[in-house]
Amino acid sequence: MDWASSRAKTSRYDTEAERRPVKPHLAPQKASEHSTGFTSQVAGMMADSIVDKAIKDRTAQLQNEGWNGGYNNGYKADANGEIQAKDDEERDGHGADVDDDLEALRARRRKQMKEMQEKKQKNAALGHGSYDEIAEEEFLKVVTSSQLCVVHFYHRHFEKCKIMDMHLSKCAKKFFGTRFVKLNAEKAPFFVEKLAVRTLPCVIVFNDGVAKGRQVGFEGLGGDEFATGQLAWKLKEWEGIEEDFDPDDDF
Repeated sequence: MDWASSRAKTSRYDTEAERRPVKPHLAPQKASEHSTGFTSQVAGMMADSIVDKAIKDRTAQLQNEGWNGGYNNGYKADANGEIQAKDDEERDGHGADVDDDLEALRARRRKQMKEMQEKKQKNAALGHGSYDEIAEEEFLKVVTSSQLCVVHFYHRHFEKCKIMDMHLSKCAKKFFGTRFVKLNAEKAPFFVEKLAVRTLPCVIVFNDGVAKGRQVGFEGLGGDEFATGQLAWKLKEWEGIEEDFDPDDDF
């Protein structure tokens, strides 16, 4: 017996609800009474496969057009095909550059501080910070050991030499980068002659062992009551002092 004949005989027993037509979108997916629904499942899987393939194909196309690890119109595709704004990555790169610059700056600063500390220790060992008297035999060693050195040729009975001693003693404590010493002219005839010292007090500035300038008497200082800053400023003009200061500073 076919299904249509069987249905005609039994339809008279259908209820009112069973006789109502089925809405199209609720219609059974089976093509026949013997269908298992496999066809519909396969159709759905194929649709999913087609969409997935389309996405992969589009991603491959974008990569071929320059998306693969590169920039395109302000965006970037990562390894997973995700789109990333170029500005985000540029900001990340800029942050890395800033970090590198800061680290380089810190490294330079650490190097400078280390060099300054080593120089300070060396200067302390050479007697910087004090105002000492040296003998003629020590003269060459002293003026060549320190980069900056100021030597006062004096006479023990000259009042102006005592005033100069007072000012140079203050300078020695303030300007640690310079070695300040004094040499009795009566006991250093060789260097008095070689350096043509004719008037006392005579203060000579040495830079790396080379005489750069000299202060003869109180010339240019305005008399016996000159300020220590005035003398220090002249020494600095002759490259005898490395520190910065104001000539009007109170020493």
